[in-house]
Amino acid sequence: MRSSEPSVDQFAKWKEEWEKAAHPVAVTGAGISVASGLPTLSAKWKGIELRDFFTYEMFVHKTDSFYQYYRHILQHWKQAKPNAAHAAFAKTGMPIITQNIDGLHQRAGSRHILEIHGNLLELLCGECKGIYQSDLVAEQRIPVCPRCKTVLKPNIVLVGEEIYHYGTAVDWVGSADLLLIVGTRLEMAPCQELPEISRRKGSPIIRINHDAEHILPLLLE
Repeated sequence: MRSSEPSVDQFAKWKEEWEKAAHPVAVTGAGISVASGLPTLSAKWKGIELRDFFTYEMFVHKTDSFYQYYRHILQHWKQAKPNAAHAAFAKTGMPIITQNIDGLHQRAGSRHILEIHGNLLELLCGECKGIYQSDLVAEQRIPVCPRCKTVLKPNIVLVGEEIYHYGTAVDWVGSADLLLIVGTRLEMAPCQELPEISRRKGSPIIRINHDAEHILPLLLE
């Protein structure tokens, strides 16, 4: 096995926990999409760190620059394809709480998904709450809502905004008898509390930070 993969004994324990689980839930992060060619937030894109782009301040005060950068990112994100880790999850039909904004779980065939950071391929109107496809940025330098003419924002959680659906995420983890954490360390609030919910009820936790595209197809078969 690769150095980042679990030992034989560790994998055997994970396999046993997976096979016993009746209601597993997964939490996924950027690491699961690296094999699809997408960067993590610590990476740079066009000379700007992604975490510096994903800020509400940049959207409000540098809207034109924000959307120029968004177009560059969007073009690359649209070309990404689900990898074997996404496909392995889709075959199980299990609920997935994802921090990712790439939509790859859906494209792989998963249906029970909470996108707690939103979806980069959608635009949101903060006024009427309408949701539109990102194609509007090809027609307008700064896209506006077709109904109320408010400037649209990518339907993603920017730094400084509350994440989506957190109460539902807590409920899902609270009812799970196994928690898989894949491609994320869950170091940021409030998501760092999710593993604690599983620990308090005594549910097993499987953490896979790297090589999920190799490990999950074997683990979840």
